[in-house]
Amino acid sequence: MPKSAKKKPASRARSLPSTNTKTNSMTIQDFSSKSLVAEEAPHSKPVDVTFTFIGGIGQATAVLFRKGVLINMQSISNTGSVSFSEVQTSDVISVNGVCTGKAEVTVSEPTTPVSPKTFKAGLMMANFLIK
Repeated sequence: MPKSAKKKPASRARSLPSTNTKTNSMTIQDFSSKSLVAEEAPHSKPVDVTFTFIGGIGQATAVLFRKGVLINMQSISNTGSVSFSEVQTSDVISVNGVCTGKAEVTVSEPTTPVSPKTFKAGLMMANFLIK
């Protein structure tokens, strides 16, 4: 067969999208400034997170989350408290830090797990769900 008479490749049949496809529906959560910010919410309350460093020094950060969104973050480098002014039920306060002695973290409102929580020297990590 001469070089100019090459065979054409067989055409491939294209697959068409099936009309029997199952549709999935998603419920999209409504996020607005009022759904995340606690201002104007009558059930909001102030919450204090107290860090007590015993027999050493420490540094810690407390973070307030609402529906998975960071609302407020505050750090402290000695014994004392940080305050969140507008906290709602089901918000989460995440605590992390480090201490050279013992540390005790107390949340002023009822939480799950119950506070205070005591940490040994080293890393501090805990989450508290506001009841």
